[in-house]
Amino acid sequence: MTNGKSCVIIGAGIAGLTAAGILSDRGWSVVLLDKGRGAGGRMATRRIGEGRFDHGAQFFTVRDERFREAVDRWESRGWVTPWFTESGHVRYRGADGMNGIAKQLAQRLEVHPKTKVEGIETSDGAWRVLADTGEEFCASALLLTAPAPQSKELLARCWDLLPAAMVTVLNGISYDPCFALLARLDGPSRVPAPGYVRLDDGPITFIADNTQKGISTGSAAVTIHARADFTRMYFDAAQDEVAQLLRQAARPWLGTTVREWELHRWNYSQPVDTTVERYLFATEPAPLAIAGDGFGGARVEGAFLSGLSAAERMLTI
Repeated sequence: MTNGKSCVIIGAGIAGLTAAGILSDRGWSVVLLDKGRGAGGRMATRRIGEGRFDHGAQFFTVRDERFREAVDRWESRGWVTPWFTESGHVRYRGADGMNGIAKQLAQRLEVHPKTKVEGIETSDGAWRVLADTGEEFCASALLLTAPAPQSKELLARCWDLLPAAMVTVLNGISYDPCFALLARLDGPSRVPAPGYVRLDDGPITFIADNTQKGISTGSAAVTIHARADFTRMYFDAAQDEVAQLLRQAARPWLGTTVREWELHRWNYSQPVDTTVERYLFATEPAPLAIAGDGFGGARVEGAFLSGLSAAERMLTI
């Protein structure tokens, strides 16, 4: 049963899903919109042939007690499992890939994938969201969890109506881009156990072996993430050129022939200029919250806590 309050959430990553679950539990009518093929955002898993790849976030750690409660619950349900421990912190992975966590959280929610927002308007203290599908979504409150530069674009039609402090914070958040090369090999890789190696120099920041990780079977399915400076340098280059350069740099860790590959470009991979605030909130021109991993910590945990905090603030209106 609803309480008469409603919210449209743009972005079905961990921040949006977390907020949606909290609001729904308190009787709100909630709709999530995401331009991707499904929920998850950068908690992304895809298949190439027989290989499965986590091609965004590879793992997450736990520091905050509120996140610990959620992760313990996820682990008890079989959604997540420890992968390895480094610097005193357990690295958790999705038991069925990182996207599996998002799929589980989304099951009881109304999520509209492949829905790109073309405009946001406000009138009479409420919000109207226009989608490229021709649908209109109206609600008394709005929560944006997309990367801050995308949230700015979405708010273009009502930018001049936003509080100056909100505008200032949004303008100060920036992200690094990242190429993700997904390579299915003819045999095992040379990535050391447990299937993850971080590189100190060159164009690659890390290589992860999804087969060792436990989400793929057969020959190695390797995820290679490029550094931000390399990605910027080759941002508009041909995919074949970028893939060849990354394969050359990764050769010592591959050890065999690349059977097939795909290249993905994350425009907003890692927040670099963030704010300590967990979320932004305004009551005028209508209740609006902005959250995500650019707020309070550039990690899965930070996105979770941002979505949780924004939802708790929504509940007070």
